[in-house]
Amino acid sequence: MNKPAILKQLIEYFQKKGKVLSIDEYKAATDAPMRFMAAKRAFGSWARMTQMVEHKMRMDNISIEAPKAAPKAKAKPAPKKAEVKKGK
Repeated sequence: MNKPAILKQLIEYFQKKGKVLSIDEYKAATDAPMRFMAAKRAFGSWARMTQMVEHKMRMDNISIEAPKAAPKAKAKPAPKKAEVKKGK
């Protein structure tokens, strides 16, 4: 596989994930489009690959947006404790 093809696959994958993954996140992912070493080997290092991904995305006006999470329910306020009055 050549660099442009690998770059395209990785950009599509990172768009689906909502961010450019770190090495550990990519290795832990079970749905990665290719093995970590195959992605890294084409560019020499993971840092160089991320630079190229980010540059290509800027050039093509592609943005990665994090997947929208479901709205969180508001926490109920804690019940107020009744004050205990001390007798004389």
